[in-house]
Amino acid sequence: MKNFITNSDAENLKKRLSDLIINSEELKFLVGFFYFSGLKELYTSLTKNSNVILKVLVGLNVDKLNYQLIEYADSDDTGGHLSNEEIYNKFLGSLKKSINTEKFDTREFYEQVKYFIELIKKDHLIIRKTIEPNHAKLYIFRLQSGQVGRNTLFITGSSNLTSSGLTTQEEFNVEISDYGFNDAEEYFDNLWEEAVKITEDSVCKKRLIELLEKETLIKEITPFEAYVLVLKIYLDSFEKKITGQSLIKTLQDNGYTPYQYQLDAIQQALAIIERNNGVILADVVGLGKTIIACAVARELKKRGVIICPPGIMGDPRKKDAGWNMYKEQFGLYDWEVWSLGDLDKLQEVVKKAKDIELIIIDEAHRFRNQDTENYEYLKNICRNKLVILLTATPFNNRPADILSLLKLFITPKKSVITLENNLVDKFRTFKGTFDRLAYIKKYYNSTSEQKREKAFSNYEAVFGEKFILPSALGKIKQRSKYLAKQIRNVIEPVTIRRNRLDLETNPFYKKEVQNLSKVSKDSPKEWFFELTKEQSDYYDIVLKEYFADPDESGKFKGAIYRPFEYETEREKIKDEKLSAKDNFEFIQQRNLYDFMRRLLVKRFESSFGSFEQSLKNFKHITESVLEFIEKTGKYILDRGLLERIYDKNLDEIEAYLKEYSEKITEGVYPKNHKIYKLSDFKYKKEFIEHINSDLKMFDEILEFLHKLDLVKNDPKTNCLLQNLKLQIKKEPQRKIVIFSEYVDTVKYLEPYLEKVFKGRVLTIAGDLSAHKLNAIYKNFDASYPEQENNYDILLSSDKISEGFNLNRAGIVINYDIPWNPVRVIQRVGRINRISKKVFNELYIVNFFPTEMGAELVKSREIASNKMFLIHNTLGEDAKIFDIDEEPSPAKLYERIQQNPQELEEQSFYTKVLQDFIKIKESYPDLIHVLDKFPPRVKVAKKHNENELLVFIKKGRLYIHCAKYAHDDKPEYLQITFEDVFNKIACLPEEKSLNLSQKFWDIYEEIKSFRELRSTPASERSLEQQAINNLKTFLNRIQDDRIFEYKDFLKTLLEDILDYGTLPDYTLRRISNLESSDEKKIERATREIKALKKELGENYLEQEKSRQKDLTKEIIVAIENQKL
Repeated sequence: MKNFITNSDAENLKKRLSDLIINSEELKFLVGFFYFSGLKELYTSLTKNSNVILKVLVGLNVDKLNYQLIEYADSDDTGGHLSNEEIYNKFLGSLKKSINTEKFDTREFYEQVKYFIELIKKDHLIIRKTIEPNHAKLYIFRLQSGQVGRNTLFITGSSNLTSSGLTTQEEFNVEISDYGFNDAEEYFDNLWEEAVKITEDSVCKKRLIELLEKETLIKEITPFEAYVLVLKIYLDSFEKKITGQSLIKTLQDNGYTPYQYQLDAIQQALAIIERNNGVILADVVGLGKTIIACAVARELKKRGVIICPPGIMGDPRKKDAGWNMYKEQFGLYDWEVWSLGDLDKLQEVVKKAKDIELIIIDEAHRFRNQDTENYEYLKNICRNKLVILLTATPFNNRPADILSLLKLFITPKKSVITLENNLVDKFRTFKGTFDRLAYIKKYYNSTSEQKREKAFSNYEAVFGEKFILPSALGKIKQRSKYLAKQIRNVIEPVTIRRNRLDLETNPFYKKEVQNLSKVSKDSPKEWFFELTKEQSDYYDIVLKEYFADPDESGKFKGAIYRPFEYETEREKIKDEKLSAKDNFEFIQQRNLYDFMRRLLVKRFESSFGSFEQSLKNFKHITESVLEFIEKTGKYILDRGLLERIYDKNLDEIEAYLKEYSEKITEGVYPKNHKIYKLSDFKYKKEFIEHINSDLKMFDEILEFLHKLDLVKNDPKTNCLLQNLKLQIKKEPQRKIVIFSEYVDTVKYLEPYLEKVFKGRVLTIAGDLSAHKLNAIYKNFDASYPEQENNYDILLSSDKISEGFNLNRAGIVINYDIPWNPVRVIQRVGRINRISKKVFNELYIVNFFPTEMGAELVKSREIASNKMFLIHNTLGEDAKIFDIDEEPSPAKLYERIQQNPQELEEQSFYTKVLQDFIKIKESYPDLIHVLDKFPPRVKVAKKHNENELLVFIKKGRLYIHCAKYAHDDKPEYLQITFEDVFNKIACLPEEKSLNLSQKFWDIYEEIKSFRELRSTPASERSLEQQAINNLKTFLNRIQDDRIFEYKDFLKTLLEDILDYGTLPDYTLRRISNLESSDEKKIERATREIKALKKELGENYLEQEKSRQKDLTKEIIVAIENQKL
């Protein structure tokens, strides 16, 4: 045979050692470290020779580095400074580290380790550790008597006693039998005599066996221990960074109570930022997100900027209110506060200032659409900075909205907040499911056969079965809720969110929230305004005929908001045969039209005066557009207007639209516009007819409003005045806030209120002057140092529904119906603040129409029917019912009148905490030893279905699940802890079962399971269009002007493919680059130059330097068995 063993062919070291072991009586191995993986390879041969004695001399320790085991020589060890006991303990530590790894997490090891423990007990496996580090590898064999030719030999070389060292790894070893055996054995024996005994001392042997059985992945645990272990790991994953006493002093010096729930949030936010470069502070309104954010900024000790709505900036000179006050209180002296309307200017400031490292964004939910210029500015401001987002509504959005928030501080394709790092793929899957479900919900009962068929096709794609009522609706509801839960699970690692119920039921916080008021149980109260029979009938006509959905024969055409539909063949739209670019244009314009239609309906419900003003505005806009068309034969649509429906309020959009229509008649065109030539329209005549029909409709409605005296003698306004007089007389100290969504309504009401309550009404109609801000603080903020009592009533648009303390008021009046319950919560949050409790109970009032002379029951019926008409007209803007609910006027009314406190649900975290505390009180010894539990432990228990749940920690807790019947192929999926909580919860008496026959095969599948395979973007997607365009400019355009930017274009391409940091608006700019002629290349060059200036040449290198990696480790596997 060959003397050299290299593992490069069939003759590897494992095979040779196995042959020798079978025929040996004594083995002496000197190895770097004693890995069980090496013995595992020799298991079969050792079991065939029951008399053999194996002496293993260990030369090195082992540790983890970059998630791999490495051998090392201890620096103290080399100098001979360690005692025998210290050497022994280091060996045990190394052994424990080596075993608790994936390499040993196999069926074979579980079966074999018991055999090796028996060898240790019988002194057939004897282990010692060298006094000083030794890197040598030496395998000595004393063969059984009767072996032909020789009875001793040794092998030396590079192979360690590991699986790879014995089999797959390239090694060089030599086998020697005729020369040097005695010297080799003497060398081994001398080291052996001096070495520290690991298995021969009875105490040490017992400790070693205990370590193997109790502190490695073969440890046997009970189902209850597994359950409590998971609870603890989940709670511990909400990591905190320690803060000092100086923070508490800062809070106290500024008059703030250092609430524990806020201190915990600060510490948790610091830990999240350290791991993820940003955090989302999402506590419900009134719990002090601003204070938490400022405290976090103080602890980070970095310079930064604050971006917020202009109304809550505060005076930068006085620093007595708003963000300018807060930054001063927390010592953020070199910080600046910026309005979210000045992002273009701030982008330039941040780019020039090299020391701005932290960005705080208040009301961050406003930036939910990546495909806007404002979002692009914001992303560039946040690029490679630490980011703190404040929003009370992080979860009430579409998947794309959530990704937009995350993208401000997380690298989407290199994220560490999910098991798979690619958030783009994950959210692409979420969006696909969300869009399909939304389409099914909207069109499953459509009058259009084509839309119904597509809805049924989508259902089959999602659920793999035919659409059958009523069960299909239940499944859609269930899947929608599960999707929402999946999205929450993704965002949870970077989000801090508690509501009042969480604080009230959390044992550590419940005493602190006694300073919060309660919303009265009989709130919202109903104030009914009476209509005559004629007025009531006309109310219904406006909703049913004029502004109904166009598919339901609504008279409002809104042609000027959707010119694309008159330019393009309708068959193309109907059959969905539009190009990606045309489809985007069609959807944008249809959204704009729906937005305008719903705006008029909401104005109508708000107040007749506001509705009249909107009709006049819309009429003026339409007349201006028609005049321009008749003069030029062209129509201009401002693309900026299409963006503004996402990040501007309704009043701002209407004002902008009015200004735009006036400018185009003067020949002043918006920067980002599209010119339509009517000569190119497929339906030119219809376009003009529809514009004229809208003008005629506006005149009809205005005439009826005048005829029915609904503006000058407004029954809703009269109702408001009467009830206000009664309320102020009853409780003069309880100030009142009246909210309307619309500035026009506020302006309309102002003179009526002023006439009755002379000088006692403070009105905020979109104007927040310094004088009015001071009046708000002094008259409505109980925490403001200078108190006044000049006003009883605050009348305002929603401009102050975010960011203000109005807790001297005890009533919120919703003058128009708040279809979105979040808006009610925000409004009530203004008067229910943790900082200072003024009233024990707070009240909410809603307005409803009724008819003259109607009793309460009849009034509620009339109001219900009219609200139901509005609900049906608003469609997507009023999502009140679940899909499997049968909508009805009565149910709608009940929902509108729901107390906002009843909408709060205890968070899953609080539930887990409560359960864990109870267990801790009953079983303190178990909690104490949980930290010593090894990873990768396993247990089986009885349950009502067969499934394997594998709990993995990667920063937070993740769960892979395999459901399996006796013969079926297992179904693998990733699920939330909330979903499996009841599957693992059990009593201490729950008995362990043996792992099933299927366990190991399924467990191995789960270990390699990936929830999502990376899928390329579709050819129609913005991302793919940008990729294709960049490749064209890089590979096909031979022009010196472009060549200058080739390195930057390569950076953009690498970013899109591997990192995904560019917002949709930037991707659209890239996809719109053209190169077919000289002018287009010149424009493209200017655009590329602008992108390079905005992003910076090395922006991606900075992004790469911020990347973090987290280990992924299996904590426990729990098998449920159906018996």
